[in-house]
Amino acid sequence: MGVIESMIKFLKLSSFQKALNFCDLFSPIEDCEELNVFELNNRVSFEDVFSKFSLPLSNRSSVDGFAVFSEETFGASENTPVLLKLLGEQRVNDSPIDIEKGGCVRVATGSSLPGNSDGVVMIEHAKVSGDFVEIYKPISYFENVLKKGEDFMEGSVLINKGKRINFRDSALLAAAGFEKVKVYRKPRVAIISTGDEIIPYKEEISISKVYDANGPLIVNGIKNYAEALFFGIVKDSKKDLEEKFEYALENCDCIFISGGSSVGERDYIEEVIKNFGEIIHHGFLVKPGKPLLLGKKNNIPIIGFPGHPLPVMIHLNLVGISVLKKLGGDKNCYPKSDKGILGEPVFSVPGRVDLVMGYRKNNFIIPLLSKSDYISLATKSEFIIKIPEDREIILEGEEVEIYLWD
Repeated sequence: MGVIESMIKFLKLSSFQKALNFCDLFSPIEDCEELNVFELNNRVSFEDVFSKFSLPLSNRSSVDGFAVFSEETFGASENTPVLLKLLGEQRVNDSPIDIEKGGCVRVATGSSLPGNSDGVVMIEHAKVSGDFVEIYKPISYFENVLKKGEDFMEGSVLINKGKRINFRDSALLAAAGFEKVKVYRKPRVAIISTGDEIIPYKEEISISKVYDANGPLIVNGIKNYAEALFFGIVKDSKKDLEEKFEYALENCDCIFISGGSSVGERDYIEEVIKNFGEIIHHGFLVKPGKPLLLGKKNNIPIIGFPGHPLPVMIHLNLVGISVLKKLGGDKNCYPKSDKGILGEPVFSVPGRVDLVMGYRKNNFIIPLLSKSDYISLATKSEFIIKIPEDREIILEGEEVEIYLWD
C-alpha cells in the first residue's frame, strides 16, 4: 500500500467507542485449572462456588462479655445495676451450655452462645462481684451476637462465575473449607515488536535507533491477566512477520503487535492480518493512538498498537486489557472509570476524543500536557482524562471522566 492510499484510508476513521467495545466481539476461553486457595488472588472463578455449610455453625458472641437473657437487662444503669448470678464460662472451643433465668455465663469473642441465651453484655458494661455480675447497661435482643448462618448460609453462592478473586475472597473461600477452586486459564498472548529502528539493549543507541520499550511495557502490563509470550523484535519484513504470526495463531489466544501500524510504505501488518484473519477497524478518531489497528481470527483478537510507548500504554490499558479480561472470563472487562473536577482548562479538537494523562491535586484533576512520545510523562500520571469529541475546551471547575490505570 502506497503513502497516498494509506492517507486516504485514514480519512475513514472509527469512533473511539468502537475501540472500547472491541472486547464485545469475543467469548471467554472455556478452559480451566484448579488452584490452591493460596494462589487465587487476581484469578477469575470458572464457576459459581456454593457454600457447603452455614457459618457460623451456631450463634456466637462478637464481643468479650456475659451471655444473658436480654430482657433481664432492661432498666440497668450505672446507678441501678441488674444483678445476675455467674453460672460459669463458655470457652471458644467448648460446646454450648445452657443458662438459667437470673443467671449469666462469661463468653469470649467467638465463643458459642449458651443455647438459650439471646444477647451478650460487653465486659466494659459489667463487673464481677463475688458469685454475681453487675450489669450497668441494657442490651437488645441478640445484641453483640453473630447468629447462626449470618455470615453465609449452606447452599449460598460465595463467589460468582466470572468474578475476579481478590485476597478478601480467598479468606471467605478458605473459611468455607475450600482448599482448591476452579479458575479460568489465563489467555496466552503473543507479543511482537516491529521496526528496523529497534535495537537490542546491548547495542549503543544512536540518532536513528531506539531501544524496544513496547515489548517490556506490554509484557509487564498484562501479567495479571494473561500469560505473556514475547516473540522478540521483527524487522520490517513481511516474511518474518508472517512466520511469527502463523506460529502465534496456532499456539496463542491473542496477538499484540507494536509499531508498523502508522501510515508508511513498510506497513505490512494490515496485509499480514488480512492474509490470516480480518481487519475490524484501522484508525480511530482519538489522540493519541489514531493508527490503532483491531482485527481478529475467529475468537483470537489481534491488536496493532502504534510505535510510540505513550499511546501503547493508554490503549493497552483501555482496549488490550479489556480484551484479555473478556478472554479470561472476567465479567467486568471494561476499563475502570471515575469522575472528577478539572483544576485547569484543557483544549481539544472537535470531532475526536483526546486522552490526556493527569493527576489529582487538592481534589482537582490536573492534566499533564505533552507530546505523544514523552514516555516519562506516564510515570507521573495517576489516570487518563477523557476529552469528548464534541468539546473544544473544558474549563476549570467542570466535571470530566477519567480512566484509571489498571
